[in-house]
Amino acid sequence: MTAPVFIVGTGRCGSTMLSNMVREHPDILSVSEFFTSLTSRAFRGRNPPGETIFRRLNTLSPGGRALLTNGLVVDEFLYPLGPEARYGAGEVPAILCTTLPHLTADHERLWDDLSAALRARGRASLAMHYRFIFEWLAERFGKQVWIERSGLSLPFVPMFMKLFPDARFVHIYRDGRDTAISMSRHHYFRLRVQSEELLLAFGIDPGRPFNLLGASPWGPFSEWLRFRVFTAERYRRTQIALPAFGRFWSRVIVRGAAALDAAPPGRVLSMRYETLLQEPARELQRFIRFVGPEYENGRWLEAARALARPQAPRWTRLDANDRAQLAAACAPGQTLMGYD
Repeated sequence: MTAPVFIVGTGRCGSTMLSNMVREHPDILSVSEFFTSLTSRAFRGRNPPGETIFRRLNTLSPGGRALLTNGLVVDEFLYPLGPEARYGAGEVPAILCTTLPHLTADHERLWDDLSAALRARGRASLAMHYRFIFEWLAERFGKQVWIERSGLSLPFVPMFMKLFPDARFVHIYRDGRDTAISMSRHHYFRLRVQSEELLLAFGIDPGRPFNLLGASPWGPFSEWLRFRVFTAERYRRTQIALPAFGRFWSRVIVRGAAALDAAPPGRVLSMRYETLLQEPARELQRFIRFVGPEYENGRWLEAARALARPQAPRWTRLDANDRAQLAAACAPGQTLMGYD
């Protein structure tokens, strides 16, 4: 297969839209939210058996369970809960939250078949198991290449480089002020920012590899412990100042940009969300040529560009004081990404 491509970003930056655009392509498999759905377990394990990977994908994370059982559903959640669903809110397999419903309406049968293939596998490296899953899905849908996109995947770049030495990256980014506003209205990011602010208050850097969610050895226990005492009422009462989201965005951007700078030449394509909305045809041409010029397709381009819907910036609606505070919080990342 073509060398793997990962769409990475801070989350709330337009990556979901780009993933939906990719899904329209007849030859490319669009894998959505695979790594984010695994949360603290995403990059744990050196040489696990297939049964372990099956259980990982079949088990809802403590955070996901807490959100869903309390009706705190996020936009990216695609599994159709209801009386006809096989799984209830607290038992949806991680891979069925978004990844498989993003590909087909027959997602439960697809998981049955993939489960059997995974459970038949012996021990292998984490990279080999994940490649197997993506390539199995690509073959199932008659695709020639797969592209994975997870929200808040920019911190995963060093792990992607380690697991997939031939990986390439599409970095989509958005004005930090609008990204922060969007994060402040999203349950996952509210919980994530709240956690990071607490760690920082205790002098713990959440961006260090040892502390990074998905790779940290103490991450699974920490996640279990936190959501063991989680209550929706207390969560809803919690106030998080908007600049906290700006600081979070800026930290992710600064570290992520440094990680991408370490990639070999020609392995990174940067796309500004606002430019993609304003000039979708040109930006999508850049994108598909980066993936592979053999995948250029006029019909796909027309279908994909129709998904771009320009919108006015939201940060301009804030009052002057809030605007100034948010701008100061986002300043390091804004400067780095070339925003005025």
